[in-house]
Amino acid sequence: MPPVSISRNGSTMLPRHNSKLLLTRTLNPQLLQRAPHHRNFHTSSPTHNLFGSNPQSKSLRGRLSSSPEHLLKPSAKTQVSSNPADMLTQNDILMYSSKPQNYIESIKSNGFHLSNQYFVSSPDSNGDLVGLCLIKSETFEVKLTNKKEKKMNSVKGKGGLSSGDNCILDNHIVTFTDSILQIFAKVHPKPELVVIGTGKKTSRLLNPENRKWFSNMGIQLEVSDSTTAGQIYDLLSTERPGVIGALLLPPNL
Repeated sequence: MPPVSISRNGSTMLPRHNSKLLLTRTLNPQLLQRAPHHRNFHTSSPTHNLFGSNPQSKSLRGRLSSSPEHLLKPSAKTQVSSNPADMLTQNDILMYSSKPQNYIESIKSNGFHLSNQYFVSSPDSNGDLVGLCLIKSETFEVKLTNKKEKKMNSVKGKGGLSSGDNCILDNHIVTFTDSILQIFAKVHPKPELVVIGTGKKTSRLLNPENRKWFSNMGIQLEVSDSTTAGQIYDLLSTERPGVIGALLLPPNL
C-alpha cells in the first residue's frame, strides 16, 4: 500500500500518483461525451392564424400575397359586367321568389300573355274591346263593349268607347262604371292595392269619382299606362302575394 502523508492540521492527503489518476478520470473524453446536452429554452412555438391553422401548411401556401394592393384588388370573376341585362339579372332580388299564377309574362300589342298560359286579346272574336282584371290567383276578362246587346252610339268617345259602355274615355279622363268596380267590393279579403292601367297613353288620368270609390273601400291605387302598370303588378304581386290586384285596359286602346 502506498504511503499516506498526514498534514499538520491532521487532514489526510493522497499520494501524488493517486491525484494524477483522479484527474485523468475526471477529464476522460468518454465521460464528457456521455454528459447531457443543455436544452435551449429560447425556441418559439409555431404561430397560428385566426382560423387556428399553421400559415406554412400546404392548404395556405402560395395563396396569400404579402402585397396590400394584390389583396385589395378585385378578382376577374367579381368584375361587374358591362351588359345592362346581366347587371339587372345579378341585382334581381326576386329572382328565386315564387311568382303568382296570373303573373304577366309579356304584354303584346293586342293583349296580355299570362304565366298560366292564358292570353287575353282585344278585340275578341266578336269585335268587343276586352280589358284584364287580376285578383289574387284569378284572371278575369272585362268586357268593355258589348255589340250583341246594344248598338254602338253614333257619337263615340276616343278609342272606340262610348257613353253607354262599361268604360268611358273622355279626352284624357278614364271612367269605369260600377258594373266593373263591383268585383272589388264582392271579393274577400279585399286587395290592399290595385294597379290601374289606362291604355297606351301615359297622359290619361282616372276619374276622381273612381278614386273616391276605391278610397271608401280602403284600397290604394297605382295609376299608369297599361304597359308600365303590368310591370308594376308583376313586381308588387311577387313581393307581396295575395294583396295586389290589377285592372288594365288593353294596350292598344
